Amino acid sequence: MKPQNTNLLIVAALALLTNGLSLLGLNHGSAGALARNIECNSSMSRNIRVAVSLEQLPANPPCRPDNSFAGPFSFS
Repeated sequence: MKPQNTNLLIVAALALLTNGLSLLGLNHGSAGALARNIECNSSMSRNIRVAVSLEQLPANPPCRPDNSFAGPFSFS
């Protein structure tokens, strides 16, 4: 075979592997389904990290420093 035909067959095989399952009706194996799965997994892991970090916070908010506000000036 010529090198050009070999390259064409390789590209066609890769296209068939990435899109062939969706063309057959098996959407769970298509490239788009894999991308959605990766995005969903990263979103879930990010939400879990946020939930764990929020659990580690104390129940009460931090106390404010006791800065008493100066009252009105007296001119006596």
